[in-house]
Amino acid sequence: YKEGYTFAGWCDNADLTGAKVKVLTPETTGTLYAKWIDYVATVAEVKAMEDNTETQVSGVVTFINGKNVYVQDATGGMLLYMKENPTFAVSQKVIVKGTKVLYGGAPEVKGCVEVDIDDATMPAPIKFEGLAELINDSTFKYFGQLVTVPGLTITEYDTYNNPTMSDGTNAAKGYKMVLDPAAYPVGTKVTITAVAAWFNGFQFVG
Repeated sequence: YKEGYTFAGWCDNADLTGAKVKVLTPETTGTLYAKWIDYVATVAEVKAMEDNTETQVSGVVTFINGKNVYVQDATGGMLLYMKENPTFAVSQKVIVKGTKVLYGGAPEVKGCVEVDIDDATMPAPIKFEGLAELINDSTFKYFGQLVTVPGLTITEYDTYNNPTMSDGTNAAKGYKMVLDPAAYPVGTKVTITAVAAWFNGFQFVG
């Protein structure tokens, strides 16, 4: 622990360069050096910040669409907008630096630059029975998190083959979903696992 900083792993050199040391064996020798970086806020802390606050945030990458990146930690999910196309991949843990804003009514960190990348595992999706709780998520509790909803019926496709799905009472659109209308025609019941997103209303992405 170091007040005001976040621990970013062990290195085998004082310059704190190269791959991090993650495994020790009985044959391991030498000195390990702790790498510290400026404090990294949780997703929940970032959501509570005033707009235009400079911050660092970390999370496991759940979906990438160009410079738009969704990440998730134990406190929630968030959309990042990168300055450059990311070099990391889905399921990796990243730390980025940027500015907290609201975009399309939802919290976002914009102008992000990469600070650190590490291996991780995908979080388990949160299961919902129907769409009501997601569609009415006015506090963005589930925004940016992996969710799964069984028993949805595909009601239509747009010109880009993005489906709209209904639970019989509520409907939600999917964006950037790899669905073939020939394989999943209108009327097909599906279980959707995707990221809960928001752009002028709830939608699934990925």
